[in-house]
Amino acid sequence: MAETSAAFRLKLPSADYFASLVKAISSVVDEGSFTADSESLKLTGMDPAHVSMVNFVLNKEAAEEYSCTKPVEIKVNITELLKFLKRAGNETLSLEYDDEKKKLRLVFTNQTARKERTFVLSTLEPGAGPAPVPKLSFEAKCRVDTSAFYEAVDDASLVSDYAKVTITPNELIVSSRSDVQTHRSRFEKDGSIVHEISADKEVSASFSLTYLEKIVSSSKSLSDETEIELSTNKPIKLSFPITGGKMEFLIAPRLE
Repeated sequence: MAETSAAFRLKLPSADYFASLVKAISSVVDEGSFTADSESLKLTGMDPAHVSMVNFVLNKEAAEEYSCTKPVEIKVNITELLKFLKRAGNETLSLEYDDEKKKLRLVFTNQTARKERTFVLSTLEPGAGPAPVPKLSFEAKCRVDTSAFYEAVDDASLVSDYAKVTITPNELIVSSRSDVQTHRSRFEKDGSIVHEISADKEVSASFSLTYLEKIVSSSKSLSDETEIELSTNKPIKLSFPITGGKMEFLIAPRLE
């Protein structure tokens, strides 16, 4: 690889996996600022309506190679970045940021085939910096099978444009209603779908399916398990466990 004046360089064993991470981020932001320092690559951002938020961290331990000579902010059009990443196959990915030229370089390498492809993306002018992640406490927590949770959210969208999520000490419920139809998916504590429930009482809140479905749909390939944290009529936190980092989302409630 040709030497560049890269302030930041990251090499990952799977280009496809990074594409999945950016796809999840794209469910909230069209433009996003990655911040890199000596320890990790991060991105926090809110959608334009300030209903949903993403908090992404990838620690240097998750990378094959990682170097960052100084803290940098790399603001990109996420849609454009994803356009390149969707070309990823069974390849490694190197990301290099040239701070002087404001260019992000993506290099896909297939070592077996001795094949290399390079894309260069111009970055955007940095904005006001990353959005602060609110400190929230939750009354209930549930770990659930991701595909089953996605199916419940998808089912809810057949009936209404919002869904009610309820956690009790014994079950997780996703429900929706309209003037003429209702839907309810119920997952009991002792079944194969719910891995853990921690709740002293029943808590519930309603959320726009525009945001809920988009986030779960875009993130479902990241993890077999989704962690749901909830308080009555407060934001919901959805976490998708990833190796060497975190992918978390907040969605503001729809107040009745």
